[in-house]
Amino acid sequence: MNLLRGAGRAMMATYFIANGVKALRDPDALVPATEPIAQRFVPFAQKTLPEAVSAYVPEDTRSLVRLGGVASIAGGLGMATGIAPRGGGVLAAASMLPHLVAADPRQASDRRGAMTDFFGKLAIAGAALVVSQDTRGRPSLLWRAGDSAARLGRTTTRAVDGAQADAVALSRRARKNLDKAARQAQRRFDAVAEDVKGVLQ
Repeated sequence: MNLLRGAGRAMMATYFIANGVKALRDPDALVPATEPIAQRFVPFAQKTLPEAVSAYVPEDTRSLVRLGGVASIAGGLGMATGIAPRGGGVLAAASMLPHLVAADPRQASDRRGAMTDFFGKLAIAGAALVVSQDTRGRPSLLWRAGDSAARLGRTTTRAVDGAQADAVALSRRARKNLDKAARQAQRRFDAVAEDVKGVLQ
């Protein structure tokens, strides 16, 4: 693992772990900002998820904030340990949604400070999304599939071109052999005709 990549992920993970612990210990601070999200998310989740799963979706906002805190801690640990950095990045970015709503600068009295806080949290969420796409220096599955398809296409094209060239060469050889056989047959015919002519005279 690249030392710089690992250190950067670990440093960023501390923010998410600290936010997760804060949400678990004091969820009431985020409840007012999370309430509008909860009012939309809970009915949507209950409709779309299977019944076995939707039964576990908490309906009260306080529990949702705590669930977001658990997701933030899990995402931070996934990034920090390197066990599941991509999944951790997704969890961490998703856990930032209530924090971004809570930091809405349009409703703050100190607009300049609120904008700085909002853009800082937005940048952290963006960094978590970047981590969720990090392939640790290896090509992604999508790139590998595309590259394999391109190589297969080039190989197939070369094989078809080679087969066409072989067919043309074979056709030329067959034509030469046919012309040679026709010339030999003509010479033999001429020789036989000369012999017959000599006998008849």
